[in-house]
Amino acid sequence: MKKAFSIVIAEDHTILREGLKSLLSSHPELKIVGEAGDGLEAIRCVRDHSPDMILLDLSMPRMTGLDAIKEIKRVNADTKIIVLTVHSTEEYILATLQAGADGYVLKDAHSTELQTAIRHVLEGRRYLSPSISGTVIDGLLQGKRHPPFDPHGKV
Repeated sequence: MKKAFSIVIAEDHTILREGLKSLLSSHPELKIVGEAGDGLEAIRCVRDHSPDMILLDLSMPRMTGLDAIKEIKRVNADTKIIVLTVHSTEEYILATLQAGADGYVLKDAHSTELQTAIRHVLEGRRYLSPSISGTVIDGLLQGKRHPPFDPHGKV
């Protein structure tokens, strides 16, 4: 029998968190070991459970997802992080990847895309939603250099 991968869901909207839990619980190879409604709870869940992966919203109370990513990687560098967000701008994408996220999925994605992202990241690969990969590629081709991004509005 294959080992189940442990996952924490960090999303401040309860109905979305419950929906993700229901969706992922239908896969026997995935085990939800914790839930968090904000960035500080997400870090606590990683400390308590050392999950294989965390699904993390960027816009959460008490601590942004971007700040949480940095702290999660400090607490447990082995925990894979997939950001699940509405933010599709290049600044958010690059800042998130630079902070240590392993995957970036938009919330308007189909559930099969999320499942693909989870599989890719658990296999040690990175994942970007196809709908944002063009944004990232365009930025690379244009040779853009961005100042450090601050989700609080400070650069």
